[in-house]
Amino acid sequence: MRARGLAALLVLAAVALYAAVGVPMQRQATAAADEYKRARDEARDIRTRLARLERRDAAHARAAIALSSGATPADTVRAVRRVVVQTLQEAHVSGVRLGVAAARAPYAARVHLSADGPFAQVVSLAGLLARPDRGLVLEHARFSPRGENVSLELEAVTLGGSP
Repeated sequence: MRARGLAALLVLAAVALYAAVGVPMQRQATAAADEYKRARDEARDIRTRLARLERRDAAHARAAIALSSGATPADTVRAVRRVVVQTLQEAHVSGVRLGVAAARAPYAARVHLSADGPFAQVVSLAGLLARPDRGLVLEHARFSPRGENVSLELEAVTLGGSP
């Protein structure tokens, strides 16, 4: 009988200890895990934003070098044409017509491009041209169905030139 009482007392002490110490510690551990997860997700988001900003800054730096004030309008037109032609090589489109001309301030060059191709390739081309590292600012893009393909008429400018 005495052993049963002692056993019941020990069980009761164990339950009380668990309630007093174990449950709050589990809550703290859960809260710490949630906080760690939030911090990890926030750090990942910050790294993603930082990478995007670093790419944008690098693109601006490359564009500034390519379109520096010491460059002649002809040099600028050649540099922009080279960028657009390299982009066209990445996209698989046909019937391309490209015009690049010097522009008045605040622009350095004006681009007019038309191309035909499958929908995915034409949209991809527009996306590639709009990427920050290309240095182009899209002014106008028009997609038109043309049989089984899509036609793209695009106008863009590069920033630069002296005011």
